[in-house]
Amino acid sequence: MTELKNKLAKLSPGKDHIIDSNGEKVEYNDPRVVHVLTIDLNPYAKSLIEKIYEKYGRKIRIAEGTSAEILNLARQLCSGRECLPMTSNAGAMLKDIRQNREKDEITLYLPGDEPGPCQHGAWPVIWETFAERLNVENTIFGLWPNPSNKNLGMGSDYLLEITKSLILGDLFSEAANTLRCLARDKNAAMEIFNVGFEKFSKCIKKDEKTLKSALAKWAKDMAEIPLIASVNQTPRILIFGGLNVHFVHHPVTDYFIEQGIIPKVVDMLEGMLWFGSQSIMRYRFQKGIVNPEKQFSLTGLFISRIFAGKEEKTNAIKALMSRIVILLTENKIKKYRGIMEESGLMFDVHIPFAKIAEAGHGYATYNAFTETPVTTGRYLHAAKSGLYDGLINLASFNCPPAMNSQATIRPFANLNDTPYAAIDCEGPWLSANQKRLLETVAVQAKRVREKKIKCARGHT
Repeated sequence: MTELKNKLAKLSPGKDHIIDSNGEKVEYNDPRVVHVLTIDLNPYAKSLIEKIYEKYGRKIRIAEGTSAEILNLARQLCSGRECLPMTSNAGAMLKDIRQNREKDEITLYLPGDEPGPCQHGAWPVIWETFAERLNVENTIFGLWPNPSNKNLGMGSDYLLEITKSLILGDLFSEAANTLRCLARDKNAAMEIFNVGFEKFSKCIKKDEKTLKSALAKWAKDMAEIPLIASVNQTPRILIFGGLNVHFVHHPVTDYFIEQGIIPKVVDMLEGMLWFGSQSIMRYRFQKGIVNPEKQFSLTGLFISRIFAGKEEKTNAIKALMSRIVILLTENKIKKYRGIMEESGLMFDVHIPFAKIAEAGHGYATYNAFTETPVTTGRYLHAAKSGLYDGLINLASFNCPPAMNSQATIRPFANLNDTPYAAIDCEGPWLSANQKRLLETVAVQAKRVREKKIKCARGHT
């Protein structure tokens, strides 16, 4: 490898500070340090995360989202074989370097650093390669705050605060889609919604009691907005398919809203829980336990921790703590959803991640740790629930787990009455044929909802 003209910044060996391009020690809270989040998030999660950073007195920039411009920029670094989230992150990073980055700042780019299967498992290596090719002073690529790097100096509660922001971002997105579809005066309603969200968002920095009180006030205010119909009278579509969905769903979401159908985009938190479950699966699989239901058993994890030998104690503790964090996160999801239901804009029901993994595992092993069983499990639960009148399995075209999920789900979809379509995209846009598929599902979904309403009336 040729010697770099500019020496890149890096984290110290102990991960407790930064070493800049001049070899000088820089504390994480130095005012020159800026975090740049390049993953695609909904606007509500973005706003809440920005306020969390204000609370910590730190600087952050969050990418605007996947677009043709971003993906075209990424071609300067990417070969085209990378998955769409990787490409989107690379394009967002390049745009930030060229348009937003100040000359004297020390920039930490946060696309995620989770080692794992598929193309995502190569991300740390890819970011290292990109860093060498770009050779920009005082930049570090491919980071994510976690205990191993001291949360980049953000403190022990940082990840809990970010998780809270992602939970609420998912819930507010669901409510916003309902309002965009059902409000009598959509422009006026969204103005009220946005003002209400902005008032609530200021409480993300405060204690849990204050936050819940603000959320209840928001729900009460939103319940006053006139709607043309209730959510139970309106056809609903679930757009699912793993983390890829959040990079490509926008034209699909917009299409269904135009058709008077409420779209629900699968929660970003579901993907985060999948990441968080990795230590559970790997440790329990090493112990010979191959079934997710048993792998996720809190009692089983406690017992394993008690009897763990010296060499495996660290992994046993990590698996147990991961399970506890998942349970606490899911409890928070249910509590926040329960408060927000008073708005009349919510309709989804949280399904515990362990149940999703277990359902999908019967058809695509969870022990390979890919998104295929998660996507499959999500389909099976959604189809069984009866909450939705149509299901769209949306993915980027070169994601192997996404393509595998389409093959795994198809036999079930053929036997199920719920309209279903699998769509693979090259970006956040739709071809003419894909629009035809959506049109077909939209027509069928309206018929399905009408049938459900008639059946409900017949029973009463």
